[in-house]
Amino acid sequence: MNAAKLTKKYMMLIVLILLIVFFSIFGENFLSVENAITVCRQVSIIGICATGMMFALLTAHIDLSIGATVSFAAVFWAKLISTNEGIMMNPYLAMLVVLFFCVIIGTANGLLVVKTNMPALIATMATSTVLEGVNYLITDAKPISKIDESIYWIGQSYVGKIPMPVIVFGVIVIVAGVILGFTYIGRYIYATGSNSEAARLAGLNTDMVNVAAYIVSACLCGVAGFVLCSRLRSGTATTGTQYQSKALTSCVVGGISMRGGEGNIYNLLVGVFVIGVLSNGLTIIGVNDYWQSVAQGIILAFAVGTDYYSRTHVKTTLRTAKS
Repeated sequence: MNAAKLTKKYMMLIVLILLIVFFSIFGENFLSVENAITVCRQVSIIGICATGMMFALLTAHIDLSIGATVSFAAVFWAKLISTNEGIMMNPYLAMLVVLFFCVIIGTANGLLVVKTNMPALIATMATSTVLEGVNYLITDAKPISKIDESIYWIGQSYVGKIPMPVIVFGVIVIVAGVILGFTYIGRYIYATGSNSEAARLAGLNTDMVNVAAYIVSACLCGVAGFVLCSRLRSGTATTGTQYQSKALTSCVVGGISMRGGEGNIYNLLVGVFVIGVLSNGLTIIGVNDYWQSVAQGIILAFAVGTDYYSRTHVKTTLRTAKS
């Protein structure tokens, strides 16, 4: 592998290292153990959502319903276990109920895409709009509080010094890595994303693969909703809004292509921590949230632009060589 390819492959890892060095110099206590734990806790929910987004992107689709699905899982679960709402379902049984509805959401997204040939961007945006309305109907535009205290550990407890959300994210990363890297399911996902028509002609049920990817995405959003709800001790209709763009940014910044079939868990982790370190470091040196949004938007545009340019450039080079 030549120097150019190595640089391209590890470019964002180099950026991550440079960010750490920069904020270590200009940010007080940035390299402390406490701040490292804080960064890991901050990126855990983003990372769970980004893992779901990764499955959709690997099949050459996108899921813009992530934020609304996280909010739905948080508010529906809060509704079922709130001592104020009169339902007071067992919190772990309520988890299964919410995950069942997440499966329905993922299936709906997948079927809209594969059965109507609707662009995934539009299909998932439509689902997001529906869920936003459902979330307000569930909450009556008010926070749902006084949830069962027995579930606070999911979002607030520690194992040693490691926050529970970080452990949840770590388990999800390991499972996703094994599925994508060592199972036939992972091979089917990459094959569908790389060339859906070729995969179909080879006998692969690409429709089922696409629907399954959306189901995984929705269920992981459900898990993120559980962690977020127990961490905040409440559920609101907009609680997951911020995670949609951050999940997408984390994926594409890390190197997971929006054209499908390219990327892995390493790319996901690099992207998640680039966003996490950038946000944390800018906060430490006193940059307000508005400029942080500007920085993340620029990084997203740069990452997506680089991905599309490099692929287009390669195709152009190949055509020129053949002529």
